Amino acid sequence: MAPRSFELREFFHLTLLRHLHARLSGRRAYAVKGGICLRFFHRSPRLSQDMDLDVAPEIPIHELQDAMDSILGGRAFIASLLPQGITRIEVRKPKQTETTQRWKVSLFLGAGEPLPTKIEFSRRNDSINYAAAMPDAELLWRYRVTPFAARFYDPPTMTVQKLGALAAPSRYAVRDLFDIHHLLRVVLVKPQDIAGLVNQKTVESATDKINDFTYADFKEQVLPYLSGELMDLFRNAQAFTRQKAEVEQALLEMLR
Repeated sequence: MAPRSFELREFFHLTLLRHLHARLSGRRAYAVKGGICLRFFHRSPRLSQDMDLDVAPEIPIHELQDAMDSILGGRAFIASLLPQGITRIEVRKPKQTETTQRWKVSLFLGAGEPLPTKIEFSRRNDSINYAAAMPDAELLWRYRVTPFAARFYDPPTMTVQKLGALAAPSRYAVRDLFDIHHLLRVVLVKPQDIAGLVNQKTVESATDKINDFTYADFKEQVLPYLSGELMDLFRNAQAFTRQKAEVEQALLEMLR
């Protein structure tokens, strides 16, 4: 079972996405990406604290700002958070530029310490080739959220994005390795189907970086974000070593 703090953030993101889709659908392109995309639409066991989305460059800053401010400040949205004990929220919007718009939100449960989370929109993709479907039915049922459709990236696109992240020289995130393993071994994305979608140099760089990750990195960066069952599995370093080897083998297949 996920820790309560993650459950509350997850419920908040799921509820926000339902309201956001109602505002943006039929007008502008957007897509959920990153860990929330994997969690909500591809059944990832890795939990996320924040939600990231791509939006079409032609969406004006003020239009997205108005939509988000209206949702986060609306009575209907606040009321929809009450069933999980979130009594109020505080919102800041520290970055509002042509490329990035960011909202920082604190979730309050009575007199307890607030839970921080972040919603970030990026306009770095000129074309957003999104898929559309309901979030995972089990999550909707768990949080008693009314079923809704939303836009997200499909498994091949997510795999290409994660390979690019893993290969990036300035990035050192073991979660990229974990996410690629999930896409390849659980979602069953086929390496041969990805090979033609990603630059070979990117695959080579991603493959090289795999050996840089240590089990200590995994315990710090990924283990706290897993459910209890997977925490128990990955308390053994051999499980992480096996995961590294399986991803490396799949990437080598892309280079053949």
